[in-house]
Amino acid sequence: MESGLERPGAITGTPVDDEPTGRALEPTGPIEDVSSRPEAGRVGFPLLVSASAGVVGYAGMIITGTRLAPLPNPPTGVWWFSLPAGHLGLLRVLFYVSALLTIAAWAGVGTVAWRGRLRTRAAVGVLTAWSAPLLIGPPLFSKDVYSYVGQGLIAHRGLNPYSVAPSVLGNGPLLRSIASVWRHSPAPYGPLFVSMARGITAVVGSSIVAEVMVMRAIEIAGMVLIVVFLPRLATRLGADTGIALWLGALSPLVLLSFMASGHNDCLMVGLIVAGVALSLDGRRALGLILCALAALIKAPAAAAVVFLAIDELRASGLGGRGWRVLAKVVAIPAATVVAVTVAAGLGWKWLEPMNLRIPAELRIEATPTVSLGTAVARVLNLVRIHAPQAGTITAVQTIGGVLAAVGAVWLVYRFRSDNLVRVLAVLLMLVVLAGPTLWPWYLTWGLVLLAATRSQRSKVLAIAAGFSMLLAGPIGTPMLHGFAYWPVALVTVAGCAWVLSNRRWSTVILGHGPTA
Repeated sequence: MESGLERPGAITGTPVDDEPTGRALEPTGPIEDVSSRPEAGRVGFPLLVSASAGVVGYAGMIITGTRLAPLPNPPTGVWWFSLPAGHLGLLRVLFYVSALLTIAAWAGVGTVAWRGRLRTRAAVGVLTAWSAPLLIGPPLFSKDVYSYVGQGLIAHRGLNPYSVAPSVLGNGPLLRSIASVWRHSPAPYGPLFVSMARGITAVVGSSIVAEVMVMRAIEIAGMVLIVVFLPRLATRLGADTGIALWLGALSPLVLLSFMASGHNDCLMVGLIVAGVALSLDGRRALGLILCALAALIKAPAAAAVVFLAIDELRASGLGGRGWRVLAKVVAIPAATVVAVTVAAGLGWKWLEPMNLRIPAELRIEATPTVSLGTAVARVLNLVRIHAPQAGTITAVQTIGGVLAAVGAVWLVYRFRSDNLVRVLAVLLMLVVLAGPTLWPWYLTWGLVLLAATRSQRSKVLAIAAGFSMLLAGPIGTPMLHGFAYWPVALVTVAGCAWVLSNRRWSTVILGHGPTA
């Protein structure tokens, strides 16, 4: 498996680490951005064909999605444009044909990127063309955007979304649009995002369609941050900027999760990428502020704050300066959190673990710990050892959580300046894969960062970026059912066995040498 994670020597101009503090020096020679070569500037026929096919594919998903997607006010709701009523079976076939066309188109653009000929300007053009139909169509693969609207409306009405659930809004079109598991749960997001949602509901009014479309403006901001700072981060790390954008901005996983579904993960990831890039460029205070703002969107972003703070402390050394740096790296994110929380006026209940109760209780078979727990329970019952499935899953999830915590501590202890980005991404992936619930868009937390590293040529990452969104159905329901827990459990066991048996796993994860 390690051969799929990186291709050593594929990019020149790698940073050199020879300082006692472990901080990576600037490259001794300029990093050549192959995407800026004159011959790479020509938008060739393969790129044009792939870009056009992607537009057709995404448009097909949106058009068929006007009947298959999670529409507002189900079952009578419609989008602002819609197909006439038709045969749902045929529409599903057309939907997935369109989805496969988008994957093929993305792979076609990848052939250009892997040859070092995808310029940033061309990538942005493809991104704009592919995003256009997604931004005007209904949400796909998730109903979460309706929860965002509901939490914003609660705050707009003077209530606290961290204390009351969307059910307080009463039975109406919006409540019926929200997934049933979220109707009776407080907001699990940070006060910065809830304040944004409150502002949107205050300005737009009571039109659910308009609120959803304006809510996507937040995700556009996150995507802009990714497009601006991901190439910058890739250049610094000696990776190819075209592949970085192909994997971290143009992939079906990213576009469907961020532009179509409208998940707030987009803004969180965008702020992390910008914060880490600016921090590595020497603007550490601004980097810490941006990563703290990301944590005020969703809590996992706090890991970036920890990595940047520890890296700065290690670079400062011991003595009086070390204490001053410690005060700075603690005070800056703390002041950011306090300022935003006070300005939001919603108190500190957003920090209560109970607000994450629903994500911890959902059990879908795409989640490794859930499938492994189910498989263990079935095996034990086959050998006549009574093991309740729910209790076995809980036990496996607990073990997974403990191992993830130990792994996180190990990663924090072992990372260096030259592999900070890579190890941060691995930690975020570890949190997702060992967590209680795995939805496809959670994978973007680590995948977008890995796109800027030398791991960008990983076939595993490409497969995840291309196909993982299909783990959810058009309406947002999990697609793995029945005996699907067996293959997920077997893959989980195989991955754990590889980690335990392969002596090079730490080399692959940490990337010994400048492979961050």
